[in-house]
Amino acid sequence: MPKYLTIHKEEYIDRILLESRWTELSKDPRAEWIMTLYNNELGLRYCEWDAPNPQAIEEIFQDLGIQWSEILEVEITRPSDWRRWSPRNSRRMPNCWEVTCCGREPGGRKAGTGNTCPVAEDTRYSGINRGVGAGRYCWKVAGTYCGDQAPEMLGRKMIDCALCRFFQQVKREEGDKFQF
Repeated sequence: MPKYLTIHKEEYIDRILLESRWTELSKDPRAEWIMTLYNNELGLRYCEWDAPNPQAIEEIFQDLGIQWSEILEVEITRPSDWRRWSPRNSRRMPNCWEVTCCGREPGGRKAGTGNTCPVAEDTRYSGINRGVGAGRYCWKVAGTYCGDQAPEMLGRKMIDCALCRFFQQVKREEGDKFQF
């Protein structure tokens, strides 16, 4: 069954109201609500669902009077499924700075202004999705400069990255080995 991430933007998240709806959500046969992550400070809530289609989730929300901003189909990866890139078994793929030509990689045309993007230097993620540094895992690094935008908070970044062309490109190129 497909997985979906629902995004809810609310100025204030009433946890008591949310918890009162959880029983109803968990018993609805149209879709299976898996979990919710929320941030009161940003007024954002992310919910993971298993559903036959996004319309099933929309119907549940309409029945319960729940507002939502977006419903995105997503895939999940587990650490046991991870396949790290190695020069011996796979070729390196283009990194975000090579595809977007942002110039914020070390030595890039905009790096000298003190705005070097942390993605190229973040070695924790080297090899993931066959990239160098976090070059093909940039959505997991806080403080990135996407285009000419200032670094964003990670909650907002998740929304932007899910819609990013480079993110979608990496997802297609990596197929079932894609690491989110």
